[in-house]
This record gives sequence, C-alpha cells and structure tokens, in this order.
Amino acid sequence: MTRGTTPGTRTGKFADPPRQTNRAIVKNNPGTLQEGGTPFHTTHWSVVVQAMESQPPASARQALSDFCRAYWPPLYTFVRRRGHPPADAQDLVQGFFADLLADHTLSRAEREKGRLRTFLLGALQRYLTDESERVRTLKRGGGQQIVSMDDHLVDAEAALVATGGLDDVGSYDRAWVQTVVDRAWERLQREFAAEGKARTLTEIQPFLLGGAELPSQEEVAARLQIPFATLRTVLRRARQRYRDVLRDEVARTITNPAQVDEELHYLYQLLLTQSPK
Repeated sequence: MTRGTTPGTRTGKFADPPRQTNRAIVKNNPGTLQEGGTPFHTTHWSVVVQAMESQPPASARQALSDFCRAYWPPLYTFVRRRGHPPADAQDLVQGFFADLLADHTLSRAEREKGRLRTFLLGALQRYLTDESERVRTLKRGGGQQIVSMDDHLVDAEAALVATGGLDDVGSYDRAWVQTVVDRAWERLQREFAAEGKARTLTEIQPFLLGGAELPSQEEVAARLQIPFATLRTVLRRARQRYRDVLRDEVARTITNPAQVDEELHYLYQLLLTQSPK
C-alpha cells in the first residue's frame, strides 16, 4: 500500500501477486526482519509533534501529511474489515486523522512511550466507538481531507481481499507490516538512485525480497556487466543495508529503544504465521 516502483500486493502467505502494483513484498526470507543494527533515532510521530509545536504552519502541515500518508493503509484496512464500504472507510480514516490532530493525541503517545502500531489501533477503536454517528457526521460535511488515498486505494483493496481469512485486528497488523516494509524498500530505492545504481537494485531485487524462483546470479552479473565476484559483494552489502533500513523504520515506530527487537520479532512472526485461511 504505497508508493515506489516495487511489486504488488501479496496473495496467500508468501505467494507471488496476481498483478503488478506499487508495493514491496517480503517473502519467506528468515532473518530479514531480525538482523542488522542501526542506532535508535527519533520516532516518526515525534517529528510531527515537534513540527506542530515549533515550526511554521506550512512545515507542520507537511510533517502531518507525511505521517498520515505513511500509516493510513492499516487504519483503512481495519475500518473496511469492520464492514464499512470504501467511501465510508475513507471518510472515517480522514476523520480519525483530523481528530488525532485536534486532540493532540500524538503528543500523548510520545509521553506514554509505546508502540505506534498499538497506539494508533487503540485510538482508532476509541474513535469508532459510535461508528454509525461518525459516518452520519462525516456525510453531513463534518469531515476534511487530511491525506489523499486515491493513488493507492486499489492496492489497499487488493490487500484486503488477500487477508480475507483474518479478523479486523489481524488484517490491521498484516497491513502494518507491509507499510513498514514498503517504507524501507522505498528508502533503499532512493539511496540506490542517488548513487546512480537504480538498475542494479532492480536486478538484485529478487535476492533481497526472496521468492520461490530466483534468477541466476551469473545471468544477473552478465546483464549488469560486472564480474560474478563483484555481484556477490553488491548482494552482501545490499542485504545488510536493507536489514539496517528495515530495522530503522521499525525503530521509528517505537518510543522505547529496548522494545525494538521485540517489535521486529513480532512483525516477522506475523509474516510467517498470520496468513489467510
């Protein structure tokens, strides 16, 4: 659910997608979520809080927009799994973000030192306490658009179908994992592009994301016109960098650095065990 030029929505546990979309996929590649060791920095939502408190309105709006664009897919998945049609689900997520801003909820999250994944889910569940009244209010014009969902709504709906055997919380968690993975992959894409190596990443992508059928490394080296030994070095460094970036993305959703490894393990287990029935 989001962004970039990576493969599409998964079906089943680690199956290849039926069509190409704009989402990175993690295959059964043990260790991907658990290795690496980038240092803990700031959380994504603390950036929003700081921007709202100390930066010009335009900067604060941009920080909030970036935050909402990053994390709306799991929230949308949860609301849709509760039985709301797409239009109502979009309105409810937009309303939730507006409520989050108006009530300074993110500031409270920063003080409580928790996981963004569970904090947002709990806040959304409270917001939806009276779902029917929320929908009526939004339909009367009480809502506002905080983030555009149009570009990736098809991906979000496809992911919903792919997790049809899960309940609302299970679907939310699976969508959350995919969101974190997407953000990590997009960062890696930007880094390779900045070094003029976008084609290299495209060629080695299967070796980083995993899959049942991998291309021949010899053939990839030939296409890139580099020695086979050089390709092996490129792969080793790229895998390490991907693990580091993925770990950093998870760390940005945790206020307590001591909980990062625990969250990584939980997300990895989700990929292995919470497949649709």
